[in-house]
Amino acid sequence: MHRTALLFGLICFILAAAGSYFSAIQAVNTFQESTEKKLRHAVFLSGEEWGSIRANGLRLHLTGLAPNEAARFKLLKSLGKFVEPTRIRDEITILDAENIKPPKFSLEALRNEDRISLIGLIPKKSGRTNILNSISGISKEIKITDMLEEVDYPMPTSWKKTLAFGLDSLSRLPRSKISISENSVIVSAITESQKERAQFERELQKNQPVGVRLEMNITAPRPVISPFTVRFSLEDGLASLDGCSADTENTKSKIITAAKEAGMVRHASCNIGLGVPTPDWAKAVEMSISAVAKLGGGSLTFTDSDISLIASQKTSQKVFDNVIGGLENSLPGLFSLSAFLPPKPTIDGQTGEAIIPDFTATISPEGSVQLRGLLPSNIAKEAIEAFAKSLFGNDAVYIQTRLDNKLPNGWPIRVLGGLEALAQLNHGVLIVKPNEIEIRGVSGNDAAAGEISRILSIRVGSKEIFKIKASYNKKFAPQLQIDLPKICGKEINVVLSNSNIQFDSGEVVIKESSEFAISSIANILRTCPKAKFEIQGHTDSSGSEELNKNLSQSRAEAVLFELLNQRILTSGIIAKGYGSINPIADNNTEEGRETNRRIEFKLIETIETKPGDQAS
Repeated sequence: MHRTALLFGLICFILAAAGSYFSAIQAVNTFQESTEKKLRHAVFLSGEEWGSIRANGLRLHLTGLAPNEAARFKLLKSLGKFVEPTRIRDEITILDAENIKPPKFSLEALRNEDRISLIGLIPKKSGRTNILNSISGISKEIKITDMLEEVDYPMPTSWKKTLAFGLDSLSRLPRSKISISENSVIVSAITESQKERAQFERELQKNQPVGVRLEMNITAPRPVISPFTVRFSLEDGLASLDGCSADTENTKSKIITAAKEAGMVRHASCNIGLGVPTPDWAKAVEMSISAVAKLGGGSLTFTDSDISLIASQKTSQKVFDNVIGGLENSLPGLFSLSAFLPPKPTIDGQTGEAIIPDFTATISPEGSVQLRGLLPSNIAKEAIEAFAKSLFGNDAVYIQTRLDNKLPNGWPIRVLGGLEALAQLNHGVLIVKPNEIEIRGVSGNDAAAGEISRILSIRVGSKEIFKIKASYNKKFAPQLQIDLPKICGKEINVVLSNSNIQFDSGEVVIKESSEFAISSIANILRTCPKAKFEIQGHTDSSGSEELNKNLSQSRAEAVLFELLNQRILTSGIIAKGYGSINPIADNNTEEGRETNRRIEFKLIETIETKPGDQAS
C-alpha cells in the first residue's frame, strides 16, 4: 500500500513537470511570434521591405539584400525603437558593396547648462570616446546623453576640424544647439545680454577654421513691453525723460538724443523690449519732443499710439496753435494726438497771489504716511482714507485734511491715482493740484519713474501734467511677497491639462498641434524668470525600460530646446526622462498608454528625491 502511494506521487510529479515544461515552451513560442509580428510590421512601415526578421528564442536574426549601407542603417535604427539593439543579429548582405556611397555624417549637440545631449551619425574613426571626453572636460557637473551612431567609413576631408570647432563652440555657450556637418557648423544659442552676444560672435568668428562655413543664430532675450510708453517734461528750461520704451538700440538712441536737444542734461534710461505699436514710433516721439521744446515747456505722454501733450501755462495761444497744428499734420499715420493748453491760474483779489488748492501725502523712511490738504466731501475723505490704509497699512496712515466743496471735478480720482503711484516709493511726497500732479522721492525699483508714469496715465488720464522725480537706491529694493514660482507652476499645469504636448509614436519631434501649448507655457515662464522647473518626460510601457528612458529624456529635451527657441531663459530649467516608471493610467489600453505618453512640469523645490537619487 505504501509502495503504491509512493508510485502514484512520483507519476503526479512527472506529469506536473512535463506540463510546466510544455507551458513554458508554449509561452516562449507565443512571445517569439508576437515579437516577429511586431518587427515585421516595423519593417513594412520603414519602407525597407527587402529585410526579413526571424526570432530564435530571444535572438532576432535580420537578413536580406540591402541596396546600400544607408538602407541597412535605417532599418536597424527603426527596429531598435522596439527591442534592445543587442538582441538583433545583423546578417544583412549589402548589394554592390564596392560602389557604396558614404552616408552623410552629422552631429547635433543640445546643451542646457550642465546637461548635453548628442545625436547623429559619425564616422567610427571620429573617436566616440574622444568626443565624450572632450565634452566631459567642459565641467565636472556635465551630464551627457549619448545617442550617437557609428559606421565604419572613411572620415570626410574636413570632418576632423569641423568637429573640433563645433565642440569648442559648445564649450563656450551654456544654452545652445550646435549642428555639425561635413564642412559647416550652425550655432543657435541664447545669451544673457546683447554685450555677451557680441562677445560670443567675435570669439566664434575668430576661431572659425578655413573652409568651414559658420552660421550663427545667437539671441539675447528681451522683455515683452505693453504698452510702450514715453514720459517727457520740460520746465524752466530743464528737460527730463521719466519713462521710455524702445524696440531697438537705434530707437533708444534717437529718443534720448531728441530729449537732450530739448534741454535734458542728466542721464536717462530707456527700456528695450519686444513689441512696438508702429515702425514710426521713434519718428513720432522725436517730433513730439521737439514740439514741446518749441512751446517753451510742457509735458508729453505716449501710450502706444496715443499722444497726450500738455503745454506750459506760459505758452501763448498763438504759439500753441501754430506748433500743435504743425505736429498734427506731420505725425505718421495711426498716431492720435490730444493737445491741451491749461488756463491761467485764478488770482486772489486781495493778495494778488494765485489761488492753488492742493492735497499732499508724504511717506517717511520709517513708513509713516500723512495725508494733508483739501478734499471735496466726507464720502471722498472716507474712501481715500480706506484706500490709503489698504496700500500702506492701518496703523501707518494719519489724516489731517479739511473739506472744500469748490474743488475741481475729478479731484478724488486724482488723489486716489496719486496715492497708488506714491506706493511705488520707499519714501517721498505726492502733491495734487488742479493742473498738475507731482511725485518725488526714493525707490528701490530702478524703473519706478516709468511705473509711476504708467499708473497715473491709466488711473488719472494721460492728458494731465505729471512731474515725476524718483531716484533709485538699491538698499530699498523690495522683496517679493508672493510665491510666484508656484503660481506659474499651477498655470502651466492648467495649460497641459487642456492641451498635452504630443509626439508621434517612437519619435522625439514635437507635433505641430502642440505649438499653442508650447507658446502658452513660454508666455507663463516669461513672468517668472527665476523659477526653477524640471521638464519630465514619461512614456507608456511598450518596449524596454532603457529604450523608454532614453526616449522620454529626448522628448523632455526637445521641449526644453523649443522653449530656448522661443527666447526663454532656461538656466533654471532642466529636462529629465523617467521612462514608464510613473504611469497615471492603465497601460493595458490604448487610451491609457496615450495618457501615459506625456510631458510634465514640476517645480524643483517640490520634487521629492529618494535617498541616493539625484535629479539630472
